[in-house]
Amino acid sequence: MNHFVQPKLLISSQAKKIGLTLINDLELCITARLAFYLDVNPCYDGHEATFIWTEYFLQDHPQAEFSEVRAAFLQLIPGF
Repeated sequence: MNHFVQPKLLISSQAKKIGLTLINDLELCITARLAFYLDVNPCYDGHEATFIWTEYFLQDHPQAEFSEVRAAFLQLIPGF
């Protein structure tokens, strides 16, 4: 694979749905540097980092409701 092609993110449909809801609810910008705060690879933009973090969170907390995911997310991001 050449360096111009980004690998596809393998994210569950639940993580995509919740991640998109987080992005819209919190008005997260794609250029936001969230990867550092969410402890994911910094090569990912703000939206990708949100989806990846959401996937990891749901793997650890499979029965989590949106409010729990949102609260955990906001604890990691300063200024929210």
